[in-house]
Amino acid sequence: MKRMGTLLVVAGATMPGIAAAQSGVTIYGVADLYTEYVRSGAVHVARVEDGGLYQSRWGLRGKEELAPGLSTVFTLETGLALDSGTAQQGGRLFGRQAWVGLSSNDWGALTFGRKNTPIYYIEGQASAFGFSPYGPLGRLQNGGPAGSSLTARADNSIRYESPELAGLQGSAIYSFGAERTSAPRDADRLAGLALTYARGPLWLGLAYERTYSINAVTDADRDERAIGAAYEFPWAKLFANVRQATRWVPGQATLKDRGFHVGTTIPVGGAGLVLVAYGMQQSVGTPNRGQQLSIGYQYSMSKRTTLYANASKIWNTNGANYTFSNIPNEVTASSVSDPRGVMIGMRHLF
Repeated sequence: MKRMGTLLVVAGATMPGIAAAQSGVTIYGVADLYTEYVRSGAVHVARVEDGGLYQSRWGLRGKEELAPGLSTVFTLETGLALDSGTAQQGGRLFGRQAWVGLSSNDWGALTFGRKNTPIYYIEGQASAFGFSPYGPLGRLQNGGPAGSSLTARADNSIRYESPELAGLQGSAIYSFGAERTSAPRDADRLAGLALTYARGPLWLGLAYERTYSINAVTDADRDERAIGAAYEFPWAKLFANVRQATRWVPGQATLKDRGFHVGTTIPVGGAGLVLVAYGMQQSVGTPNRGQQLSIGYQYSMSKRTTLYANASKIWNTNGANYTFSNIPNEVTASSVSDPRGVMIGMRHLF
């Protein structure tokens, strides 16, 4: 029964408990929806959206032990937009993750497929709000002209993750990109490295990535660097992150964004959590700057169900044009409006 992988994956859709027990396949997911009101100048909107804490998803995760300390592992994960019932990541079946590989207690893990990049993990771990649309990481640091958006996942990739040694763990990824046979041959290729340290209440991480010939434009490369830290006290957890993105576009001036954010989460009353974060993003060599302040509250109704509320405001300086949830700002010849928003929502893990 262990080796009837295809049959058990299909059966898992209707009998997840039996499938998990017999094959090591786990069905999991997140259902997260919120209602928000966003205003920026004269522009305003009220609506229901997906992913106030985590983007909704469902997935299959599997493991088969081949020998003591050596296993085959895989993950297939689909991003969902619960407000419309559609798939995220451009409609891909498994757009969040799709990979298979080997994992060893002695030498680490080697996996192949569509993988999360090291910088995605580093930034998420160093953010009080994670990638919430109301946190500085989701709005400022991944919304600048150079960064455009974080390179969160890489197709056609090989990733190695080392075993942990005295709290240190390294990882490396190489993506073959679009796998073109004509120029530019390096379209959307990606190479990245990361190193983390975790010991007791302290977590540290750094990452570097380079993406080549983005969207098949020769030499339109992007360089991303991030340093993150977190420290957990009994009464609060502190977060800090610094990121820089540089973008080269042939025939245009080099674009460079540099920013940081700091934040904290404070437990309240056993089941509650207060979140506060501040971030700043600067377009290097210009006066364009965005600043953001975010506050939030989460209440755990159980281990799997959380209610939450967030509020945030962005201050755009000069030509900066940072927004909430893709709602356009009011732009004039001399200024850009400052967006602010509030949301309430619920996240359920399954």
